[in-house]
Amino acid sequence: MSEKPIDGLSESFTRDEYISPEIFATEMKKIYGTNWCFAGLSESLSKIGDRLVVDIGDESILILRNRENELRAFYNVCQHRGSQLCDASGSGFGAAITCPYHAWSYSVEGNLIATPLHEKDSIDRSAISLKPVKVAQWQAFIFVSLDPNAPELIDWLESHYSRPLQLEKFDMASLKNARTTVDEVQANWKVLGENYSECLHCAVVHPELVDLVPIYKTGSTTQTDRPDWGVSLAEGATGLSYKQNENLPLLPAMDEIDDYSVFGAYVYPNMLIDISPTVAVITRYVPRSATHTTIFTDYLFPKDAVDNPDVDLEPTISFSDLVNQQDISVCVRVQRGVASKSFTRAYHTKMERYCKQLIQRYRNEIS
Repeated sequence: MSEKPIDGLSESFTRDEYISPEIFATEMKKIYGTNWCFAGLSESLSKIGDRLVVDIGDESILILRNRENELRAFYNVCQHRGSQLCDASGSGFGAAITCPYHAWSYSVEGNLIATPLHEKDSIDRSAISLKPVKVAQWQAFIFVSLDPNAPELIDWLESHYSRPLQLEKFDMASLKNARTTVDEVQANWKVLGENYSECLHCAVVHPELVDLVPIYKTGSTTQTDRPDWGVSLAEGATGLSYKQNENLPLLPAMDEIDDYSVFGAYVYPNMLIDISPTVAVITRYVPRSATHTTIFTDYLFPKDAVDNPDVDLEPTISFSDLVNQQDISVCVRVQRGVASKSFTRAYHTKMERYCKQLIQRYRNEIS
């Protein structure tokens, strides 16, 4: 039951929606179990035998490429006795997927191809195969959907209020990952999503960032004079970095923009894309419980920059990580606060309109 409306505020998530294990379990089925979810970078599957093992909702998923370089994804479960097949992502495993329990092996197409200690014709191998999962690629990114009836990935991306398809001009598929960081955060994934979706906190939490992006000091995430949803860096600033005028190569299409600029998109439910002149910072949320989220952050630069040992990427990566750690700190603080018995629900102001978009989509899917 809603409380009496408060002028100037709209209702956000309730206390239970931030902390309840039961609601979290429902989210894993109705949200992470139906949407396309960002699973990782396509460059991690550059050759046959490479594996990507990811958690999507409450399922472990195995992703690889077949001999035609096409993506394949399966539930990470042997169909013999139910053992988990693969423990970790990586390279050098060979083309076969071999169960560590009884050594039954599957091809990269998911077909059962070997059953040691059994005569070849004693088992109808054609009747047993790995259970497939929908998988697709957009730009440099692999997405998985546990819903066999999910729409085409590009159509699903088109439905996002954050306009991720507008970022295709930066040709993120041409970039290379320089580093991946992993943070274990004691906060609900929605706390993280809300935090990303507004900048009212920026002047307080991110003093270094707002010095480089002046519009953020006002609490706004966009400039009214820019229909491309980009925001300009401060005069003289050339990137989000501890060092300016480093002469790092620009991302594709960045030199076609009048001002050095930054762009962002929240690809609901678990991906953030942050574009600045010299780097694309890609974030992936992996919810573990109602109060715990793993955050993977990739730092994508032009290949020439990553492959050149004389190019120092550290000032740029460290600056982005500073902003990330500042966000993590306040999100953990929020998670502690919403657990209080004194807390009923959160609220959004009119300036937090993208938070409202998040909760509207959540409400439509969780009901």
